[in-house]
Amino acid sequence: MTMTDTAGRARFTELVKLQTQGRRFLDRDQERKLLEEGLTRYGLSLEEAQGLLRGAAQDGDVAMEAELGTSSRQLLRTLADRRNRVARDDFTRAVAFYRARAGGELTDTEARRRVKRLMEEMDLQPRPSGRILRTRRWYRAIDA
Repeated sequence: MTMTDTAGRARFTELVKLQTQGRRFLDRDQERKLLEEGLTRYGLSLEEAQGLLRGAAQDGDVAMEAELGTSSRQLLRTLADRRNRVARDDFTRAVAFYRARAGGELTDTEARRRVKRLMEEMDLQPRPSGRILRTRRWYRAIDA
């Protein structure tokens, strides 16, 4: 590693700190833009840029959508029943978890959309709910 490599890494880390300042959450597009900067402007490898981004986000207590998705997938997998269905109350818990981990920067509607997208990626189904007529309307009402 040369002196310029070290300087580039340090400058990229400072850029990440600047971009995450005052934030609690980085979505995938913001992550991608920062990684592209690391690759093109600072000459870092993808692994180096990802590591520096993760480290700076962790130091600044900023949640990243990619990592938040991983922990949310694990939670959904745990909440699902044997038939890969998620109950309405469990879905609400997963949304609350997602919002809390995102530092409250997402609205309830945004968090619901993202959790629904995760469920669809994992082929999880909503469990019907209701006292008399058991439907999945609660799930279909969430804008995709």
